[in-house]
Amino acid sequence: MENILLQTDQLYNSIVQEMNRLINEEVIVTDQQGFIVASTDAKRIGNYHEGASIAMQHQEKMIMSKELTEKLYGVREGVVFPIIINKIPLGVLGITGDPMIVEPYARLVQKVTELFIQDTVMRMNQESKARDLEFFVFDWLNHTSSYPSLMERSKFFHIDMEAYKQVVVLKREELQTGLSYHRFEKLKSTWDYSIEALFVRWGQDRIVMLIEPVNESRLEHHLLRFMDSVYDELGERLYAGVGNVTESEQLSNSFSQAVKSSEHANENDPIVFEMDLRFEMLEHEISAETKEKFMKRTLKELSKEQELMKTLASWFSHDLQTQVTANALHIHKNTLHYRLNRIAEITHLNLKNINDVMLLYIAFRFHTYAVIYSEK
Repeated sequence: MENILLQTDQLYNSIVQEMNRLINEEVIVTDQQGFIVASTDAKRIGNYHEGASIAMQHQEKMIMSKELTEKLYGVREGVVFPIIINKIPLGVLGITGDPMIVEPYARLVQKVTELFIQDTVMRMNQESKARDLEFFVFDWLNHTSSYPSLMERSKFFHIDMEAYKQVVVLKREELQTGLSYHRFEKLKSTWDYSIEALFVRWGQDRIVMLIEPVNESRLEHHLLRFMDSVYDELGERLYAGVGNVTESEQLSNSFSQAVKSSEHANENDPIVFEMDLRFEMLEHEISAETKEKFMKRTLKELSKEQELMKTLASWFSHDLQTQVTANALHIHKNTLHYRLNRIAEITHLNLKNINDVMLLYIAFRFHTYAVIYSEK
């Protein structure tokens, strides 16, 4: 495993950068064959280092004296020593310079290098295990594997699938910071687990929680406290969409509901339960093509009239109360009547007829959602 992990430019370069911060000397890393794969001197990358090859064969430190630089190919004065993890030689690290000056650093640098690689391997293993769990939950929530096979796989993760009956999708507001394994673990630690929950990352902008069935008020209380704690600890603002309780075998339904609900969660409404969605149900279920046709038939050219659309928004938000709407827009009541008449003329709708007002309202809401999503 370690041997495979070392074969990455990123890890090679990380070792060189880490050692370069420790000592102010030229540093190289070679592979097991003695070819330089990372160096503070980029011109040396790809060159063969015979001294490193010998050090690898004998698995011991070698001082590259002036005499050896004249005998061995690609060698400069300094010291080279193999990098050995769990008794497996992975490569060679070299420090270029006067052997009398750099040799005393060799043991320290060797130990730091090995600790650095062990830590990197551990973190990569943790990431790998986290991804395995994410793939498992992905298959569970997307029906890409049969339920019996999922039950068998769950034993590997020590997960009781029957315990989870509901899904919460957490939406990240700020995406400047990546969700690394350690950051994600810190985020999870703020959950008090009095409600059993299984967390997985879902891309960079979502976190999925599988939870045991609990009543709405209790879940809302725990989610609010959790989201506040995450913000205090990590500066991470989260909004939540909550699916309905279902059987674990049908958890994909709760997941779909949670995804839809999360799209409507925001600063004013940080937690949205699917069971509380009403108009939003129509917005999701009706195809984009049908909504587009409905908006064109109903709004006609009104959508191009910004002042009238702003007036309509205020009129709807103030429950069709003309005086309250006029005050909110800072216009005379007669001006509002004029604008409403213009809206009626453009749409060919009677704003005193409840059926026509309902059609106008639905078209206006569809238009509002379309604008919001186009700006995302």
